[in-house]
Amino acid sequence: MLNSFLNKYKFAFTYPCPRKLREIVKMSLFERESKDQVVSLWMEYHKDKQNNVAYVVSKDEHDILKRNTKESPLFLLPIKRKGGHFQLIGQAQTNSILFTFLEEYKKSGSFSSPYFILTIFEELLAQKQVSLIRGDIMDYKIDKDEATFLTNQFLKFYMTPELYEKYIYTLNHKQQEFNYDDFKNHFQI
Repeated sequence: MLNSFLNKYKFAFTYPCPRKLREIVKMSLFERESKDQVVSLWMEYHKDKQNNVAYVVSKDEHDILKRNTKESPLFLLPIKRKGGHFQLIGQAQTNSILFTFLEEYKKSGSFSSPYFILTIFEELLAQKQVSLIRGDIMDYKIDKDEATFLTNQFLKFYMTPELYEKYIYTLNHKQQEFNYDDFKNHFQI
C-alpha cells in the first residue's frame, strides 16, 4: 500500500523558508571569513533558535548527498515520541528536502503540508569547500530535538554507503525488497 502512495504523489507548495543563503546572512561579510569562521558563525547563529537546526558538510560529503538524493529522493523515518512513535516521509527536490507525516501523506499526497524542511545552501561550496545546511521547523509539529535526530539520521543514511544501499536505494528502487521491520529495528522502535 505504501508503494502506491510513494509512486503516485509528490509535494507541491510555496516555500515558507529561505532558499538562498543571502536571505539569512550578509554574503559579502561571510565570503571574507575563513572556512572555520564561517562554520563557527553558522552553527552559533542557529544554536539557540528553537525552529532551526544547522549543519555543515564538506564538498565531498555534499557531492555524495546530492548524488544520492537525486538518485533516491524519498526517505522514511520512524521517530520515538512519548507513548510510541510517528513516521515522517521526506522527498528531496533540488536543494530542499521536505518532510511530512506519513499518515498525512497517505491521505493528502501532494497537498500535504511540510512540517520540516532541510535546505542545502551551495553558495560557498566553490570558495570555502563546504555546504551549509539548515532545517526549518514548520508549525511546531516536531520539536528541535526531533528535528536534530531527523537531520542526523537523514545525513547518516544518505552519506553512509552501506545504509544508503540497504535502505534508501532499496526503498526508492526495489520497494518490494524493502524490509520495513528491519529498518524500524535499526531505530530500536
